[in-house]
Amino acid sequence: MKKGIFILFVIVFYVLRSEAQQDPQFTQYMYSDLLINPGVAGSGGICATAFFRQQWAGFSDVTIDTVTGKETKHKSSPQEILLTLHAPIKALHGGLGLTIYQDKYGYQNDIVAKLAYSFKFNISGGSIGIGIAGDFLSRTIGEGYVYIDQRDPVIKSGVSDFYIDLSLGAYYLNPDKWYAGICGTHLITGKGKNTNQSTERHLYFYGGYNFALPFNPNWTLKPSAMIKTDLTKAQYDLTVTAEWNKIVWGGLSWRIGGLDAVALIVGAKPFVNSSSAIRGLEIGVAYDISTSSLGYPHKRSFGSPEVMIKYCFNIIPPTSSYGYKGTRLLGNKPIEY
Repeated sequence: MKKGIFILFVIVFYVLRSEAQQDPQFTQYMYSDLLINPGVAGSGGICATAFFRQQWAGFSDVTIDTVTGKETKHKSSPQEILLTLHAPIKALHGGLGLTIYQDKYGYQNDIVAKLAYSFKFNISGGSIGIGIAGDFLSRTIGEGYVYIDQRDPVIKSGVSDFYIDLSLGAYYLNPDKWYAGICGTHLITGKGKNTNQSTERHLYFYGGYNFALPFNPNWTLKPSAMIKTDLTKAQYDLTVTAEWNKIVWGGLSWRIGGLDAVALIVGAKPFVNSSSAIRGLEIGVAYDISTSSLGYPHKRSFGSPEVMIKYCFNIIPPTSSYGYKGTRLLGNKPIEY
């Protein structure tokens, strides 16, 4: 496993840097991976996750009226809302997943629904999921969009398009030890007739490992990494968190690429040791501090807050007990009760 982690980080440092991406990004990517990887569906029980992220909070687009000279500000910072739900389905030998998200950036608004299926099998103390997802994207460009060249016939506002796409992925999970995933999105590339925008293929490589500290087993160190690439450029995230007794955690993340940032991450699973129905509830918060020109000292944005809520549970089927009422019944079918 140590060799696998080494290879992962070697890939990280030799890929090219990226300037942009089409999929929403989340600092707490270890909780949002169903968004990109259909192989996750059905892993870890029945799970529902919700995300809200305000990228570059405070960033505004300013337009100037050429006649009056009046300035008008428009809140154009990206905003992402994500909902995911997945569950194991024994009859299908795998799991099903549903992802819905809204991605607003500038005058553009994307609304996406994904339906995922993952075929699962056990191996080496864990499970592998091989998944496929159908993606349905509605993209709209608002009326307020002002382009530089008013005579450009390609760029339009007040238009919308609908795309049908495909995602593939594989995901390995060894509970409480390590996980890894590889996946591709926008595999059916296409160009919108109205927006004149094309989708581009994206590949993701990610993984993480849990190290129990030998001098204090109550603490677990969790390094992880994610690489995002369109095969010409790439962006990568490096994250390290420390978790105490599976109850609270905190750490740092470093994003290198076109959206460079350093992020703080904290979270808690407050009811994990209780017997209540909400023992599987997790809450996480991240705050990105931009290291690009969007942040200090230019002060175009005061950071990117992100909130995550996750709830998982398992449905355990009742076990059957067998017994005999007397020795005369030995050899006959036992009684079930």
